[in-house]
Amino acid sequence: MSQPIPGAGPPPLPSRPLRPAPPPRKGLHGCLIALIVAACLAIPVVAILAAIAIPAYNDYLARSKVGQALADIHPMKGAVAAFATGHRRCPVNGDPGFQPADAYRGDSHASVVFGESDEGVCAIEVLLQDDRHETVDGYRLWLEYDTQSGAWHCSSEAEDRYLPAHCRG
Repeated sequence: MSQPIPGAGPPPLPSRPLRPAPPPRKGLHGCLIALIVAACLAIPVVAILAAIAIPAYNDYLARSKVGQALADIHPMKGAVAAFATGHRRCPVNGDPGFQPADAYRGDSHASVVFGESDEGVCAIEVLLQDDRHETVDGYRLWLEYDTQSGAWHCSSEAEDRYLPAHCRG
């Protein structure tokens, strides 16, 4: 056996053969797993948001159709008031300045009928039209003019949520 030589450092380690580096791991890495989990959580959240947003958007579109119909017939209110004052009766379709009901067809309404309501006041009846939303399609909207007070009253057979605040029952 050999004796350590004073002043010479530690004996050399036996040499080992070098092993090749291990091949890269096969399978999912941590980032990819996190991405998959996030996607699995995001899909139901998006679905829930869509389930809430789509009906709300459709209600908004239906309300806008009713608002558009009211805006379209607004100028006719003045004509009805002037006719009622000048002729002391309510106008009807075919009177001077008032066309047949179908002539008033627009994007939001199919017809406009002028006449006297069951309560004996001058009225404008609008047949709403919206092919994409059956919530207002085919419903009627009434504007009634009180000749005594000069005030207009709005009502409809459509649900209140589709009507402007001044038309709700």
